[in-house]
Amino acid sequence: MNLSYDRPIRSDLIQEAINSLLQRSGKSMDYLKDSESMGSFQISTRSWKSVGVARFDKTYQLWTVSEVKLRKLLDDFIKSFLIYVLLFLIGQVVIYQLFKLIAKAEDKRRQDLIYQASHDPLTQLPNRSYLLMHKDDWLVQDDPGFSVLFVDMDHFKSVNDSFGHEFGDEVLKELAQRLRETTPERTTLIRQGGDEFLIFVREHEDESLLSMARDIIASLSHPYQVEGINFTLGASIGIAKYPLHGTDLDSLLRASDIAMYEAKKHKNSVRIFADEMQNGYLQKLVVEQQLRKGLDNHELFMVYQPQVDHSGRLYGVEALARWQSEELGFVPPDQFISIAEASGLMPRLGEFVLRRSLSEIKKLQQETGLEFHLSINVSVRQFMQANFMALLLDTIDDVGLSKVFVCLEITESLFIEDLDYILPLLNQIHDMGIQISMDDFGTGYSSLSMLRALPVDELKIDKSFVDNILNDDAARKMVQNIIAIGKNYEMAVLAEGVETQEQADILARFGCDRFQGYYYSHPLKPDDLKVFLDHYITRLPKRPVS
Repeated sequence: MNLSYDRPIRSDLIQEAINSLLQRSGKSMDYLKDSESMGSFQISTRSWKSVGVARFDKTYQLWTVSEVKLRKLLDDFIKSFLIYVLLFLIGQVVIYQLFKLIAKAEDKRRQDLIYQASHDPLTQLPNRSYLLMHKDDWLVQDDPGFSVLFVDMDHFKSVNDSFGHEFGDEVLKELAQRLRETTPERTTLIRQGGDEFLIFVREHEDESLLSMARDIIASLSHPYQVEGINFTLGASIGIAKYPLHGTDLDSLLRASDIAMYEAKKHKNSVRIFADEMQNGYLQKLVVEQQLRKGLDNHELFMVYQPQVDHSGRLYGVEALARWQSEELGFVPPDQFISIAEASGLMPRLGEFVLRRSLSEIKKLQQETGLEFHLSINVSVRQFMQANFMALLLDTIDDVGLSKVFVCLEITESLFIEDLDYILPLLNQIHDMGIQISMDDFGTGYSSLSMLRALPVDELKIDKSFVDNILNDDAARKMVQNIIAIGKNYEMAVLAEGVETQEQADILARFGCDRFQGYYYSHPLKPDDLKVFLDHYITRLPKRPVS
């Protein structure tokens, strides 16, 4: 910058500066000098304008002046202003981006929380919360219709009871994957809870729904392999249609649930809801509630039906549970046993049957001096309990009844479970001296090759064959075949449901070893059974009671 110190300032400019100084300050020159006050001034020319400040220094008797062109001030101001504007804008952009990132993170976190709340963490399927959140997507007025498939796995509880919940979780993951692969597009698949799933589909024609359901059952019924263990599960499906079976979610789910329980009666089956199912379902709920109370209030009791050999002598008794409800009166066992199975009460009921029958028969043996066998029915649910073996042995030991007089009756349905798990357990029970009887043989799933591998001591001929043995060639041949199978495998054969002398005679002629039915005795309470035993006591060989 060139500074002109060698040229005098024009007098007119000096005078203009003085005039501007006095005018702006409103003071006299003498005052400004005497007070040494600072004042501002402005100078204008045709080519430039400048502003400045002046102050008189009495020490040196000089005016100190600082002056700058107005253009430079404006340029510096604009430059600084633009810099600050730019910094401000950059700051705003940074803040915006920062808030945008925060908002995005919060949105993701919120979406993650919503997903976690509305999806099952195990199978990653939508859960009931998701269904409640999105039910309006389906329940649309004037909708052409849709259907709800309620899928429930058969015997899944046995998996958890036998192998633990971690094992069961792996099975559920496989179940969910099979459902994804089997269900059509534009469906909503919900894990209702446990081993229950809901499938919402736009289909509403009966034939298409039944075909779809059967495909799902077929897929879910294929063998599973988890941790080297192979087993098979079944599935039951109930179907309800909107708006035919309900115009709100609760009504549809209740209808599909009712239909599913109806399907469970037939195993690996599917049923579409019908109005007549409602009454039966409500009755089951009442029975289930009263059964829970009945177990608490000791309303159940045991009766025993004698079993005799071909000479008419007592061989043993079968323990049968009975229920005299305070609210419902007498409830037949074919009603409350199935409800106990479906509602999860079977382990508790089974433990009652086991303890009560063992203790009552031990007492009768001590009172009469007779030793005879006790047959106890064991359900699939009981048998698949992880603690079943310990419960069985502890109860027998506590009561003091000899194991050789205990017989467990199992049904063929037990073997749709994992035979690799069941067979060693049966062998262990058999090796301890406890006998095993196969109940209702010929009505279920057993093959001869499987029967040969089982440690079965006795085959029981189902009552349905005995009822028609006198006038039905097919029933008669079936009985003969069962007896022949038993003989070939060195098993005793017992016919149940014998009601006439003629039935007993033909069964004996075919080679049947043991008999049970009304012809010999109705099921008896312990006191009545003691009278029955006293009647036979003279015809039975006395053996010391262990």
